[in-house]
Amino acid sequence: MERASVRVTSLIAFGLVVAVDALYIVVINAQGASAQPFIPRFVGGFMAVMAALIVIALLPRPEIVSIRAQIRAAAAAGLLMLGIFSAFSIGLPLVVAGLLTGFALSRTERRPRKGVARLSGLVAATLTVGVLIAGLDVTERLIVCPDSVQTFGSGSSLLSGSFQYECNNGQLTLH
Repeated sequence: MERASVRVTSLIAFGLVVAVDALYIVVINAQGASAQPFIPRFVGGFMAVMAALIVIALLPRPEIVSIRAQIRAAAAAGLLMLGIFSAFSIGLPLVVAGLLTGFALSRTERRPRKGVARLSGLVAATLTVGVLIAGLDVTERLIVCPDSVQTFGSGSSLLSGSFQYECNNGQLTLH
């Protein structure tokens, strides 16, 4: 059984992420149609997965106990990175949730590991951040042009740089 401080901080982090995710979805839906509809869907889904990881790490099942530290490392890294990326909107509660999850990680009982297995938490955190960056990069360029409307915009991503686009009557042109 885990310490009460770990359970409480994990549940608070879970509550923060679920609340931010729900509010984010409400705000995004209230804004109407967008030429880049997949970014908020990815971000909302990513937050839901991070919330699920926090709760899964609380389960007292033997198969979970052995990878609990890696699960918490992945959730903490994902929340902290998403919080930093979205610092001007939904970032602060995500950073707080990431810090709380990191606190729970620091208090997680671990079995001694040897060799490469000792790095598994770092690998889990790195993969989570990689999925976040790649997902944001891919969804940034999935542009949906509405029919019979002319619009334009621009964007930038960490992996592929900046770009501009034009939508002319349903036809997309990238520059």
